[in-house]
Amino acid sequence: MSLFHRKLSTVCLLLLIVGELIINVGCKDSLKSGVAVIPKGVKHDYLSDAGEWLGPLGNYRNGHSTESNWHQDWFNVEPELSWKIELGLGVASVTCLNGRAYCIGNAADEEVVQCLDSSTGQVVWKFSYSCPIDKRMFEGGSASTPVIDKVRGSLYILSHQGELRSLGLNDGKERWKVSYIDDLKGKRPTWGYSSSPLLSGDMLITVPGGGGSGVVALDPVTGKKIWSFGSDEAAYSSPVQINGEGKDGGNVMLFNSYGLNIINPRFGKLVSKVRWKTDYDVNATLPLYINGHIFICSGYGKGGGMVRINENKLDLIYESKDTVCQFQSPIESGGHAYMVIGDNSTKAKLACMSLEDGSIKWTEPLSGNRGNIITADGKLIVVSERGEVILCDASEKGYIEHGRFQALGGRCWAPPSIADSKLYIRNNSGRLVCYNLKNTK
Repeated sequence: MSLFHRKLSTVCLLLLIVGELIINVGCKDSLKSGVAVIPKGVKHDYLSDAGEWLGPLGNYRNGHSTESNWHQDWFNVEPELSWKIELGLGVASVTCLNGRAYCIGNAADEEVVQCLDSSTGQVVWKFSYSCPIDKRMFEGGSASTPVIDKVRGSLYILSHQGELRSLGLNDGKERWKVSYIDDLKGKRPTWGYSSSPLLSGDMLITVPGGGGSGVVALDPVTGKKIWSFGSDEAAYSSPVQINGEGKDGGNVMLFNSYGLNIINPRFGKLVSKVRWKTDYDVNATLPLYINGHIFICSGYGKGGGMVRINENKLDLIYESKDTVCQFQSPIESGGHAYMVIGDNSTKAKLACMSLEDGSIKWTEPLSGNRGNIITADGKLIVVSERGEVILCDASEKGYIEHGRFQALGGRCWAPPSIADSKLYIRNNSGRLVCYNLKNTK
C-alpha cells in the first residue's frame, strides 16, 4: 500500500471515530429533560390491608402495606424464622389472605399450586398440572404471581405456557381453564408468560398478546371472553389499575412490548399509548402512577421516564439512563421513587429518585444485579438478588439502615410479600421462608 493510501485510510478511520463520538454524544444529549408538576402532600390511600397481599406487589400493585405492628430494630434483634418449605422452581411471589399463603413452583415438569397455613407452613391443599420447567435464561418454572379474588373466593394462576386457571380458594378445585394461545389466539412472548391477570370490577383483564388479543377481558366466574382488542405483543409486566375518583380512575395501565398503554376497561378500548422501545422488546416492571403522571422503567440500558396523562395523549416529560431496572418495579413514598437499579450488565444499588425531574438523591450498593422493594410504616424492606434482607427508612434525606440479615441463598428474583406481620421470601430454586416480624413489646 502506498504512503498516500495509508494516510487516506488513517484519515477515514479518524473520521469514522469522530462521527461515532458525535452520534453517541448526540444520543445522550437527546434525552428528554423536564419537570413533572406533581401535587405534594397527597395522601397514599391505596394500601394493602394488614393480613392481605392479593397480587403482585400487593392489593394495589404498588408495594404498600398498612402493616404497623411489626418489629423494626433488626440491628439488635434479627427477625425469627417461622418455617420454610420447598415449592419448586420459579420466580412467582406469594399472595396472602385470611391466614393462608398461596404460592406456585415447578417440580419435575409439573406446576404445583399450594395453599399453606401461614402460621405453620403446613399444606392445606395442592393442585398440580403438567408444564415443562423451560429454563429460558434462568432457573425456569412459574413466573406469574397468583391473584386472589376475595369476592368470588377464587385464585387465578397462569402458567408460562399461557394456561389460565381459576381455582377455589378454600379447596383448590379447578373451576375453569382458558388457554391464551388456543382459546384467545394470543402469542407467547419469548421467555414465556409472567403477567398476572388483573381484577377490575366484574372483569379479569389479561394480556395474551398478538393480533386482536393484545388485551382480553374475561368473566371471572366463567372464564368467557367479554371483549378484546389490540395487536401489541405481550411483554412481562402485569396490568395495574389507576385508583381514585378522578378522570383517570378505573383506567388500566399496560406496559407491553410496544410501550405504555392506558385502556378503559368499561368500554374495552384504548385511551392512549406511548412508545417505549427496549432491546428484545422487554418491558417487565410495573408502571407507577402518581397523580396524573406515570413513571416507567426498563433494563437493557434503557432506563426510566416520566409521562403526563394529557386527555387522550401521554406526554413524555423526562428520561433518565440512571434508572435501569430489568424487572424490579419502583415504588413511591413521600413524593420520591425507590427502586433497585440493575440488570444483566449493571450491579444492583438501592436508589431514591426525585419524581419531579428524575434526579437520583442517594444510592446504596446491594449484592447481585437486581433486587426488590416493598414498604410499610415508613420503612423499606429490600431483598437483594442474593437473598439478603435490609430494613431502611423511606427518606429522601439519605440512606438510614435499621439492620439486615441473610434469609436465603441462591438467586432471589421474586418480590417479597408481607401479611399478618409475616414476611415471605423465596428464591428461584424454590425455597420459601417465612419470618415472623410480630412486635412482641
